[in-house]
Amino acid sequence: SLHDALPICNRESDGYGEERRSRLNAMDQYKQLIDDAKAYIETRYELLRLELLDKLSMILGMLVLIIVALFLVLAAFAYFSVALVGWMAHVMPVSVACCILAGVLLLILLVLYLLRERLFVNPFIRLLSGIIYRSPEEEMRGEEKESTTIVTKPSNHETGE
Repeated sequence: SLHDALPICNRESDGYGEERRSRLNAMDQYKQLIDDAKAYIETRYELLRLELLDKLSMILGMLVLIIVALFLVLAAFAYFSVALVGWMAHVMPVSVACCILAGVLLLILLVLYLLRERLFVNPFIRLLSGIIYRSPEEEMRGEEKESTTIVTKPSNHETGE
């Protein structure tokens, strides 16, 4: 038969076909591993971008809140200063009342400057580091705690009524 006459061409019977198939299978596995690694890296990159966006939006939101609160406090402080000068003007000349108020404001400014580390810098750094270094798992646990906290009103038989 033709099959017996050409034993060299029929390498599958000698085990060469299995070796070739296993090499092809290993190449397919290697390509699949590379594709999976690329997909993993792309997913991690996208997750990093989303986390960065989340943290930046939190930081910008806090900065806007601080700026608005500071503006409102300064406006209220200005109105109270004018009112205080007006009240002190009933007892003394307006120029003396303005000088006394300016001295008090400078004294308050000096105290705030001396305590700037404790009052402003350290809390701001703690706030920023808390936002930046908080892991997504901690954020999820915090959101779960917030969402699962339920305040219930005690029933009549619990209160003894």
